[in-house]
Amino acid sequence: MKKALQIENLTVRFGTHTVLEDVSWSICEHDFAALIGPNGGGKTTLLRAVLGLLPVAGGSIRIFGMDVFEGRRRIGYVPQFHSFDFSFPMTLLEMVLQSRLPFLPGIFGRYSRQDYDAGEQALQRAGLWEKRDHPIQSLSGGEQQRAIIARALAGMPRLLILDEPTVYIDAPAEEQFFSLIEELLEEMTILIVTHDIGAISGKVNRIACLNRHLYTHGDAVITDDMLTRVYGCPVDLIAHGVPHRVLREHGGGDD
Repeated sequence: MKKALQIENLTVRFGTHTVLEDVSWSICEHDFAALIGPNGGGKTTLLRAVLGLLPVAGGSIRIFGMDVFEGRRRIGYVPQFHSFDFSFPMTLLEMVLQSRLPFLPGIFGRYSRQDYDAGEQALQRAGLWEKRDHPIQSLSGGEQQRAIIARALAGMPRLLILDEPTVYIDAPAEEQFFSLIEELLEEMTILIVTHDIGAISGKVNRIACLNRHLYTHGDAVITDDMLTRVYGCPVDLIAHGVPHRVLREHGGGDD
């Protein structure tokens, strides 16, 4: 399988403080991957490095075989829900078209027919086309979450990265979210960053735990040893109806 994202021996420091040390991980095209770990473990730092927003002290990042500065144009980024200001006076369509700004010809360029078509397609995929002219502050919480995803989709990405996408939505909205993600996997690679293990259990096919160092154990297996090393204390993970491929004792054993 071709690599969508390949991170090799990545180290990131802020001054003398090492946030990420010798991190290596790869995600293949059409994977649904998850990165989990405690707050302050370096998840957001790793995202910023992948997006080319901060310098790295060592190692490399390749996006579809390209360096960060060329490859990041193939990334659609969905930030944490609370980081977006939904009180800003704009319509839903205007919000979604923001992701087309890098494609405009110059500072004073105008949106093209292609830009509007991309915006319409993204809103259709998110089930929000009928609300395109609504002010964004009038949307429900679940609709606002899908609106942020639609904005990322309008940029026509090949890799979609979502940072804590299920934190502020209720159960029905979360179900709609994962239904949309399942559809999108036919067209792109998806990386979800979360500290909520229960939200992604049984859904992803590749998983890693991050707390300065990165730990993996098979493609989509969370072990007691991984959780203890990442969270710094023994963790008992209780999940109902979760396939054994996701949760099992370190070293395998009977199902």
